[in-house]
Amino acid sequence: MSNDFKDKNLEELKQQFEPWPEPQIIQNELLSVEKLAPEIIPEPFRGYITDVAERMNCPIDFVAIALLVVVSTVVGAGCGIRPKRVDDWLVIPNLWGCVVGRPGMMKSPSVNEPMRFLESLEIEAKKSQDENIKNYNTELTIYATKKEAIKSQMVVAQKNIIKNGIKSDGLSPEHLKNLLNELKEPFKPVWKRFKTNDPTIEKLQELSAENPRGILVFRDELMGLLKNFDKTGHESDRAFYLEGWCGSASLTSDRIGRGTTRAENLCLSLFGTTQPDKLFQYLHSAIHGDNDGLIQRVQLLVYPDETTPWEYVDREPNHIEKIRVAKIIKDLADMDFVKHGANKSTDNSMFPYFNFSDDAQKIFCEWWEDLECKKLMDSDTHPILIEHLSKYRSLMPSLALLFQLIDIADGKTSDTVTEDNVARAVDWVDYLESHARRVYAMVTNIDMTAASLLSEKLLQSKLEDGFSVRDVYRQNWSILNNKTTAQAACNELVDAGWLREKIIEAGFGQRRTVTYLINRKIK
Repeated sequence: MSNDFKDKNLEELKQQFEPWPEPQIIQNELLSVEKLAPEIIPEPFRGYITDVAERMNCPIDFVAIALLVVVSTVVGAGCGIRPKRVDDWLVIPNLWGCVVGRPGMMKSPSVNEPMRFLESLEIEAKKSQDENIKNYNTELTIYATKKEAIKSQMVVAQKNIIKNGIKSDGLSPEHLKNLLNELKEPFKPVWKRFKTNDPTIEKLQELSAENPRGILVFRDELMGLLKNFDKTGHESDRAFYLEGWCGSASLTSDRIGRGTTRAENLCLSLFGTTQPDKLFQYLHSAIHGDNDGLIQRVQLLVYPDETTPWEYVDREPNHIEKIRVAKIIKDLADMDFVKHGANKSTDNSMFPYFNFSDDAQKIFCEWWEDLECKKLMDSDTHPILIEHLSKYRSLMPSLALLFQLIDIADGKTSDTVTEDNVARAVDWVDYLESHARRVYAMVTNIDMTAASLLSEKLLQSKLEDGFSVRDVYRQNWSILNNKTTAQAACNELVDAGWLREKIIEAGFGQRRTVTYLINRKIK
């Protein structure tokens, strides 16, 4: 027996009987996040948001984010802000949002509460449309009768000319033609919509054409909607949503069978909920696949801690605060912003706009310089998070404008966005940034996340002693479905004392192989 063979057997025996270390605890800890301080919530909304959160035993973040998206929806493209003093750069306060939490955290019930304000507006609008339709049908009948009468007279006039070679004693064909051209068909009343749940792109464009201020697409499980964009036949859906995010673009669609549909203004709001693992899978695909910046546009993205202790709460809703919020939402939906201090555009733009006050302008410029020169230039920050933070250029002024409009609808008057509301917007952006860093860290620290998942599988006895990296990625366990990530997970668990490599060097026509022994102490 050769010495090489003896050495190899001795090494294998040493690996087999060498004492195992105590395995380290594998924790894929989330980054810390800022709590949503009630003080930075606009005062007119503070009582309602805290009341709903307390009665539902859920984080106030869920209710607050949903309500901000509701405000963004009713304002939509009705008003914008020019963050620079002279430049004509316009920001439409169109916001996309998503709340993240494990199942059972009351995500759906809590966000559905603010959504009911939009439902009430739609019910009221439907009643108004039904009444207007009655008048429309009457006017349409009158219009059709006049049109037929003029056409009949035109026929008689033309016959007389053909028969007698002279004009009749009645109205001339030219005059009848003018009467017909001046006859205006009554405009059919449109049901003013504020939200929809599962529209096709074709129907969504029709709704956008009928509602130029914009419309909200609300999906309880938001990742389900985003994943649909990757299905066959939905290739253009993603591009449509990307175009609708800025809130100020027009879109003309020409389709055989459907004709031409033009939305003078395409403003799409987006909101939903999701679970951490589903968001993780989507972000992982975005980083390692085609990243078109769609998920980075979800600026109101929050993943709060589960720190709210459960307690039995059984009390009536705070009707006074709820009525106050409902009135603000309705007033914003109907508001003529020019009458409340907005500037009319002088460059043929359809969007009235606000500017910052002098003191507010200084705060904005300081904040923007910090964003551009520090946060967006940080080489230690993952590119996908940099892309997300770059969207804060429009987020901060959008929030400041919405806070100002909430104050205006609540009875305060101002023709500029005030220093207080800009400072409040800065606080909100800092709060949202901490949540964005938590969310994106789930995928940017991929090795530890993969190790955490593999450790769970080991505790569940999903792998046997002597498994290989190939055995791991063939299981198709979420992010462990490829060789690179599976190998990284094994390396992390070796370092943590969970696994030990068993190496068989190449020889006798065989390749070098590496398998893994499992530390029995992990259980």
